[in-house]
Amino acid sequence: MFKIHNWAPLSTFLGAIMLTSSAIAASDRMPAPQPARAFTLMELTDMALNNNPKTKLAWAEIRSSQAGVELARAGYWPQISADYSIIRSRSVNFNGGANSAQTRYEPSISLSYLLWDFGTRSGTVDAAKYALTAAELSNSQTMQDVILTVEQDYYQVLGLQVLEQANKLSVSDAETSLDAARQNQTSGLATVGDVYQAEAALAGAQLTLQQTQGNLAVAQGTLAVAVGFSADTRLQLTPWNQDVTASMPKPTIDQMLQQAHEARPEILASKASEQAAIANLEATKGRGLPNLTLAADAGRTRTVSNGVSQSADNYSAGLTLSIPLFAGFGDEAANKQAQAAIDISQATTAQLIQQVELEVWQAYQNLHTAVVTLATTDTQLKSAQQAEDVELARYHIGLDPILNLLTAQTTLANARAQQVQARLNWFTALAALGHAVGGLDAPSNASELP
Repeated sequence: MFKIHNWAPLSTFLGAIMLTSSAIAASDRMPAPQPARAFTLMELTDMALNNNPKTKLAWAEIRSSQAGVELARAGYWPQISADYSIIRSRSVNFNGGANSAQTRYEPSISLSYLLWDFGTRSGTVDAAKYALTAAELSNSQTMQDVILTVEQDYYQVLGLQVLEQANKLSVSDAETSLDAARQNQTSGLATVGDVYQAEAALAGAQLTLQQTQGNLAVAQGTLAVAVGFSADTRLQLTPWNQDVTASMPKPTIDQMLQQAHEARPEILASKASEQAAIANLEATKGRGLPNLTLAADAGRTRTVSNGVSQSADNYSAGLTLSIPLFAGFGDEAANKQAQAAIDISQATTAQLIQQVELEVWQAYQNLHTAVVTLATTDTQLKSAQQAEDVELARYHIGLDPILNLLTAQTTLANARAQQVQARLNWFTALAALGHAVGGLDAPSNASELP
């Protein structure tokens, strides 16, 4: 009996995994694992977060945004520069004679400090802060996307492994039917046609097994790449739990939709981008308004001529009020562009919310379908197994034709495949729902799936 009692997907553990974010950002590519080592879903996900290029790219974007905040804050600091010049000069008088050469040494230091503006600096800093927040949230979404990919690939491999075992049972059943047909032919209870039909059924079962094995090889390579290794890396997986009871999560669909609005990182990142666009508009408006700047400099000039040295000190300080009068309508165009950026970001957020709501709805319905079909496939498999046992016994004693037996075996093979697919659908739908809502809470007694 296939029962599921722990339905929390791996995205539940995202918060704990993010505690090691600095280590993840700084980690190097991990070596390939030992083939004999069987990995759990949690272990594979941890490796993916350390090793997947997507997470490394996300952390690099965060560092870039952090530098952008520091760059914006630089506008609140005075600008100080130092100069040192040496000038060698000689003048020629009207009579053609040359005066004595002079050498001037002029060290100086200057300061420029923007004292006041109409929000240009503050808007720039706010925009950079919101951009950093958006980058951090996008990183969280990237991590959740990586987790979902690993979950889906992991369950796909497990499902195909179980399907491979089911197909091997079907091949064994077909071999048993062929042996029975040959025995019945020898005893006169069957014709050579029965043998031919049994041989064809065996070839079909072997073909299905070979196709499943090919699909399994592809899925194993896909999982290896998702974790961050080469496609030919063989990852041994722990088998999934056979004793689980399917059930729907406690939150209603309306509660999950609301949770997605509040917890989905990409929605929050899009809203942060909206705020960055608004702050950028404030900064753009400030560029067309007056500003007050303090300027000061100090220096010394030392002149050496004919061995005689003379020095003079220079000091100056002043306030400058700059009032932009006309910039070729550039300020107005910049404001319009910044306002359009706000409209674009707001429309993007609205579109994203619709997309996320659809993801939640589809994942919820897929999970509901998986729950109701699991019990049906269990019943179907049990009945198909009993029918095949009866037909095999009846064929052995010559009561039924081989067509009945082959039909029963085909029904049994389909029932096995459908049960595996229903189980796979449950796990993948559960993972997709957890991803869609931004994480599902696990029961207090939850243990790791599978």
